[in-house]
Amino acid sequence: MNQMARAALAEAYGTFLLTVIGPGTIIAVTFLDGSVTSAGLGFIGLAHGVALLLAVYTIGRLTGAHINPAVTIAHWATRRIETRKVAPYILGQLAGATIAGFVQLALWTSNNNRVLVQAAQSTFLGDTVPSTQFGVGAVLLAEIIGTAILVLTVFGATDKAADPNRAGVTIGFSLAAIVWMFGPISGASLNPARTWGPTIASAVFSLTPLGNLWIYIVGPVLGGLLGAFLYDAFR
Repeated sequence: MNQMARAALAEAYGTFLLTVIGPGTIIAVTFLDGSVTSAGLGFIGLAHGVALLLAVYTIGRLTGAHINPAVTIAHWATRRIETRKVAPYILGQLAGATIAGFVQLALWTSNNNRVLVQAAQSTFLGDTVPSTQFGVGAVLLAEIIGTAILVLTVFGATDKAADPNRAGVTIGFSLAAIVWMFGPISGASLNPARTWGPTIASAVFSLTPLGNLWIYIVGPVLGGLLGAFLYDAFR
């Protein structure tokens, strides 16, 4: 296996980890509580943060642990990675997220238990869904701002002048905080791959999330570019 294939596989694993633990916690909270409460939101944010922390410390030295097409595009736009790495990274991320989505589908529907299936179906397998109380513009803005903050944090935490031992904790807690803030508005995806996996797998139940997928592609990519260029301007 060549170096590029290994990098793509590492990105696939990291994104799989995030998309299993994050959305999986949404399904679990809904199953246990009947709906996502404020306490549930706290667990969901923490789960996403811990999953990202684990990924950073697991594959960070191999690929930088992007596990997010928006982060990869931001690195490319600011010339932090070579163009030849962009497609393998993103394809790996989408593959890992897709596998995670179908793993969730298998876990929650294999026993054909009505309560379990209802939890999976009502959350679209932990997908990010726009709140009906906010307009599309507000949801898109939440994704842009949230991803900009995340990418700014990633760039700062992984800067050559920063302590590499603290990168995972810093980035993980930033994701948790962003989910706590923007989760009730947009679901706080900040990551096209993280939304892609549950959207594809939950098509077994409904095609509704496909109609919102563009928000979770456009918003994070624009936000990632904004955060990247802002960081370079600050430097």
